[in-house]
Amino acid sequence: MDLAQLEIFLCIAEEKSFSRAAEKMLRTQPAISIAIKRLEEELGESLFDRSSKSGTLTEAGRILLSYAQRMINLRDEATEAVGELRGMFRGRLTIGANESTSLYLLPPLLMEYRRNHPKIKIEVYRNVSEKIPLEVLERNLDFGFLSYDPMHPALQSIEFHKDELVLVVPPKHHLAKQKQVMVKDLGEEQFVAHNVKTPSRTRIFELFAQHRTPLNICIELATLETIKEFVMLNAGLAILPRLAVQEELKTGRLVEVPVKGLKIEKPLRLVFRREASLSHAAKSFLDLVRARH
Repeated sequence: MDLAQLEIFLCIAEEKSFSRAAEKMLRTQPAISIAIKRLEEELGESLFDRSSKSGTLTEAGRILLSYAQRMINLRDEATEAVGELRGMFRGRLTIGANESTSLYLLPPLLMEYRRNHPKIKIEVYRNVSEKIPLEVLERNLDFGFLSYDPMHPALQSIEFHKDELVLVVPPKHHLAKQKQVMVKDLGEEQFVAHNVKTPSRTRIFELFAQHRTPLNICIELATLETIKEFVMLNAGLAILPRLAVQEELKTGRLVEVPVKGLKIEKPLRLVFRREASLSHAAKSFLDLVRARH
């Protein structure tokens, strides 16, 4: 098996079509088919269901998919590393992060990195937290930002930032002038919440359950920015990371109301592979994060 065959295999799996893969790779369809046939003969298994026209993977194909992607990623890493040794200083930095990190923490960090390394291509992918460790392990990402330590022997992490959750209300809400409220005081209120399951969301539910108080979520939304807009429109209250609402708190568009017993910290960790062979681009980013730590 060679990398060219694996690239063809991955392209067909992505495009779900032999013909579309041939067009994308600027190859003829017979050439694509021959490459896959040889790969199947070498493995002794069919990789695609020939009865389907959508390029459906067989069980063997699904097993090969992850390994093939990792091998291509390793090839790309090796090419970039050798290029850097030749003084080309070209490369790629790939990062996985959730919405709040991408919006509020990464821009100044990446702008500083960009000033120091203008030839490095930066790719930031928005990922849900539970998928990031596997993406880093499989070399699809150099780094991931998480609110927890994945505790995997092949990964290590360092704390980058510590945030906390706060209750925010619109300025004219009847709780806006309260110096402090109890969790039980919130049982009759309506809440706007994020629809992504996170450790922080779980802890909020646990806090309300401990106080035998219902958490009445009237609207669930996909982004923090949208949640803030709905709160400012008086659609409900929200418990959000302080980092996400600091601008609105400064301008008075939202008001923070302290809640007795609400002490949910949200540490942000940078996660990466536990190995010494990071690329030049990745090492430089890690040095920048450590300098800010």
